[in-house]
Amino acid sequence: MPNEIKVGNITVGRGEFKKGFIKGVELINNVSIDIPVMVMNGVEDGPTLLLMSTQHGIEIQGIEVIRKVMREKVKPNSLRGAIIGIPVGNPLAFMHHQYLSWIDNLDVGAVRADRPYGNTTERLAYALWSEAWSKADLIVNIHCNTRPDSLIYQWINIGNPKTKDKLWRMAKACGVTTIVSERRIREEEPPTLNNLASRKGIPVLLFELIDGRWISEPSTTVGVRAILNIMREFNMIDGEIEKQKEITIIPGINRFYGILRANRGGLIKFLKKPGKFINRGEIVAEIYDLYGDIIEKVKMPVDGYIWAYPCGQSLGTSGSLQAVQTGANIGYIFIHEEK
Repeated sequence: MPNEIKVGNITVGRGEFKKGFIKGVELINNVSIDIPVMVMNGVEDGPTLLLMSTQHGIEIQGIEVIRKVMREKVKPNSLRGAIIGIPVGNPLAFMHHQYLSWIDNLDVGAVRADRPYGNTTERLAYALWSEAWSKADLIVNIHCNTRPDSLIYQWINIGNPKTKDKLWRMAKACGVTTIVSERRIREEEPPTLNNLASRKGIPVLLFELIDGRWISEPSTTVGVRAILNIMREFNMIDGEIEKQKEITIIPGINRFYGILRANRGGLIKFLKKPGKFINRGEIVAEIYDLYGDIIEKVKMPVDGYIWAYPCGQSLGTSGSLQAVQTGANIGYIFIHEEK
């Protein structure tokens, strides 16, 4: 680890904490929309941990998690390594309370991150990669489901042997329900933030909290505990790993199965709680028309679980009205693998 860390407009020496910004994009009135950043450089050597929240503009729980970790829980004189905190990864989406960038309706995590002269959101992604993601040894990307009854979980892709072991260590320390993928990133796939990190051997853990539009419990406590546990696992701070509590946890290995979709349009009522086991064929939800007649009983296609009910989709995001159209996203299904 270097004695100084430069991120955006700040240079942070050993034992220091500074806040600043990563240069973003300029609007038509010459106002610059920049990416806020905090950097804490410890007094001893260790890994650099990047924490990023609000890749999607309405998912704000991680902002408070990062604040508590970096402004309350960890001090530079007790830190081995460094922390880079990005509370809002897509300020264009955040400033308009939208899921995606309001200018081009793109996801900063899904576009190419290697184009300094690309479109607006590509330029934000390039800034994130060149100034922060590429400088990290470990990354936690904090997202949120909208509804408060969703299941807190983490998603790791262990298809890359260069990052597999570290991802398992991060997930075990984090301590929540784990969705596991083993997909290899092919060379021809676009250089998104995640793909660039994978190719460089940087493990990225996707951490999904709940009640995404509010700063609330249990997301704050669970999120802070998870980050501190990861730091303890990699010897960045002292202390024993603390077990997660007061939330539903499906232990072991879980796999994403698919999306449950509506065949009829109308209002929807959910009958099964996320995180509870559901047998194949059980009725998960009922869709009824504006006269009150049930017009579809939505059945579970497999033995498994639902981690969240997106409640339809509007402009590419979950969290719209409690109403669906034909083909709407009703639920995210995962199955448990006994090992």
